[in-house]
Amino acid sequence: MKKVGLHWRARLARRVAALLAASGVALALGGCSMLGLGGEKAKWSEVTFTASDDVNNNSPVAVDVVLVSDPAMLARLAEMPASKWFVARDDLVSTYPKNLRYRSWEIVPGQHMDVSGDAFAGSRVAGAFVFANYQDPGAHRARIEQFSGHMVVQLDSNNLTVVDSK
Repeated sequence: MKKVGLHWRARLARRVAALLAASGVALALGGCSMLGLGGEKAKWSEVTFTASDDVNNNSPVAVDVVLVSDPAMLARLAEMPASKWFVARDDLVSTYPKNLRYRSWEIVPGQHMDVSGDAFAGSRVAGAFVFANYQDPGAHRARIEQFSGHMVVQLDSNNLTVVDSK
């Protein structure tokens, strides 16, 4: 009887050890996303801004490229029009400094500007947007779908588009 009891205990100990090892692997993999290792890095070779001659009623337009590392913040910004972004931007960034980072420019009618992709290097992101502060009402927001290659932001009279190319 003693041998059967020892054999059963050894099998139980192996099963418990295997369960603990599997739990450790699951926790380690789950911890990667908690540490901000989910998402993608922005690796654009270049970002080009091109404004039409009549952009924003022939006036300069403020443009922000916003990189978001938190999925909840990403959902929040997906609903936010550019006018609200530009009003709330400083408060959002100071309240959530690890979740948001952005770069800003003022683009004038007819301007063509190339920005090195290095300007966006940093931690992984859950998503990104371009906001343009047009005078006329509207969302004036575009979600960025690709995080590599060459990105072109086209600013038309009262609308913006983002085109990604490899």
